[in-house]
Amino acid sequence: MIWIFLVILWAILAVVMSAGLISVRRGPRVLGVAFPAEKAHAPEVNRIVRIDRIGIAAVSVGTAAAGFLLLLPPARDGAELWVLLLVIVDLVLSGLVHSIARRRLLMLRMQRGWMPPLRKTASAELGVSRDKAKRALPAAPVWVCLVLSFAPAIFLIAFPDLRVQFPLPFAFLGPLCQLATVALYYQMRNLPVRTKGEDPGAQAAFAQQYIRLQSGSAVIAAAGMLIFWLLFFLSLTVLRLPVLALISALLMIAADVVAAYWQHRRLRRLERAHNRVADDTDPTPEAEWKWGCYYNPADPRIFVPKPVESLGWTVNIGRPAGKAILFGILALIAVIAAAVVGMSCLGFSVTVGEAQIEMEAPLYGLIVERDQVESVELVQELPANGTRTNGYGGLSKSYGHFNFDGYGACMLYVYNDTGTFIQLDMTGDDPAYVFLNAETVGETEALYEEIRQWLTAE
Repeated sequence: MIWIFLVILWAILAVVMSAGLISVRRGPRVLGVAFPAEKAHAPEVNRIVRIDRIGIAAVSVGTAAAGFLLLLPPARDGAELWVLLLVIVDLVLSGLVHSIARRRLLMLRMQRGWMPPLRKTASAELGVSRDKAKRALPAAPVWVCLVLSFAPAIFLIAFPDLRVQFPLPFAFLGPLCQLATVALYYQMRNLPVRTKGEDPGAQAAFAQQYIRLQSGSAVIAAAGMLIFWLLFFLSLTVLRLPVLALISALLMIAADVVAAYWQHRRLRRLERAHNRVADDTDPTPEAEWKWGCYYNPADPRIFVPKPVESLGWTVNIGRPAGKAILFGILALIAVIAAAVVGMSCLGFSVTVGEAQIEMEAPLYGLIVERDQVESVELVQELPANGTRTNGYGGLSKSYGHFNFDGYGACMLYVYNDTGTFIQLDMTGDDPAYVFLNAETVGETEALYEEIRQWLTAE
């Protein structure tokens, strides 16, 4: 199982490195810093770009190598924390490398006086031309993807038995993510496009084709998200192949990287064909970027592209809505991080009382009464073909709701490496069985004797 964590870590690092290397240059803009066209490939600029790329690659390779620390026994107990920590370290160091390179480029531009010429801004009037090749892709596909993303929720409502493998509230995560692709589509469609020249017809034609490519990328993202979501749902419910869920996630990441690269090449080809320099980054000075976010109270946009386009989007913290979104994102990250830390660091405990057995675990506590237990048995292994439906499944311990073939819904409170487990056969079906143990075989056997005596007591 440790190799699954390593594959996930390396996949994330590969995406971050690819994003950092693909779009370093964009016409006369280098890492988001604008230069005159004839100076964008000056030896001094190329030297800074080369150092930046080496730095990004070194950070990613170093972090990937650090992932082998997961194979060490001390790290195995908190593998999830190590993966989260390494991803955060990679993002922070990659951002620092880009930030240093941007500062060096800004300083070089100021010292040499290489200020770029002002550009015009042309907004595409999509209703002017009836030529479909020059219009944004229609919004219907992204809305259809949003509607289809509710299919798992409808399926779970129609077949309640499947909620054991896939809780109903989780079925609405897909539509929530799909809604983000709808917002992305409209943001892409309404992007301002900057061009050179004074010919309004050429500017409009360029802007319309540019926006078509941008809106097309949003449609591709919506379709990819939908395919992943449906495969993820089917793999955990109908097919019961958790490996397929992981494969679908990796395929979606790979498809996003390929689509981003394809879009980048098409946009560059379009710019060369029109002999224009179009830039979907914001036309305001670089100094208005603060703490990795865009700051401009006069700009009505809430979401804007980052200076390095392949690194995604950021919020305009100069607007009240932007500040609220930023704080909301930070709060969500803090909650997720706290949940991962809590579940990884905090274990569970089993207490046998006079009338009941109490299992205490973060978010997944359980109290078992004597009349709920039919029998107790000491087993040497857990049932095969199990999936976690709603709980925590780490390398060292697992607790919460699980489902096993032939057993149905089960609750687990186990240390995975102990090798000995206590099986409680319950009278009901939710859960049908409870599996628990202690950190050592001796402690587990003692707990089994205690539960056996508790069960036979009046």
